[in-house]
Amino acid sequence: MASSIHLYGGRILINIAIVDNEKSVLENIRGILLNLSGEFKDVHIDTYEKAEDFLVAFETIRYQILISDVDMPEINGIEMGKKARDRDPNIYIIFLTAYVEYAIESYRMEAYQYILKEDVEERLPEIMERLIEIVRNHSIKYCYIGSETQRVKMCQDDIIYIQKAKGTKYTSFFTVKGEVRERISIENVLEKLMSDEFVIVDRSSVVNLRHIMKVRDNVIYLSNGDAVEASHARIKKVKENIRKYWEER
Repeated sequence: MASSIHLYGGRILINIAIVDNEKSVLENIRGILLNLSGEFKDVHIDTYEKAEDFLVAFETIRYQILISDVDMPEINGIEMGKKARDRDPNIYIIFLTAYVEYAIESYRMEAYQYILKEDVEERLPEIMERLIEIVRNHSIKYCYIGSETQRVKMCQDDIIYIQKAKGTKYTSFFTVKGEVRERISIENVLEKLMSDEFVIVDRSSVVNLRHIMKVRDNVIYLSNGDAVEASHARIKKVKENIRKYWEER
């Protein structure tokens, strides 16, 4: 069961999830964040006592930051973090642990930070102030996609890739919530999005750099498990865009 708080009024810009099977730890972490409320305007926090509850909520709520205990029953923090990364490779994860050896696992999955529980009150405020600033610097953009009678408001970050099938007038937007179709050209799609994070990989396909998991030869593997082939003429430029994107993050 999640408990929710708004630190300030206004629209939610940043969603933070805290996961720990000990209620006292959840309250302590939440209290630390509330004490930093001057730095946390327009932030929303949810707390979860079970990893399973967080993963279910993550299907519909876009969390940018996850703070989690490592040692939890049923699904531990490392396993939950990997599942969260499968859903959104750009989520920032901070692990809390009472055991130094768990830090090695957190590094292997490229967690943003790990914090020993004995150091949490000292280290978490500074880390969160820095991380909130990083997230805020990435402005959230929305667009409307779909048919004239069924428009959907979509966060651009949640669009994984876009394809126009040969011989059809419709373009498909593959998103974290499923497929949406619109009668629009690829050129007009790019004009609508106006973002350097979307790159053309062939004449009929555009991918979101945020959702690229790996590239093998000219095949691009995406966060939803789909794969898109880049043309031989474009693959070199695509790889350059990917490298530049990750260097700037």
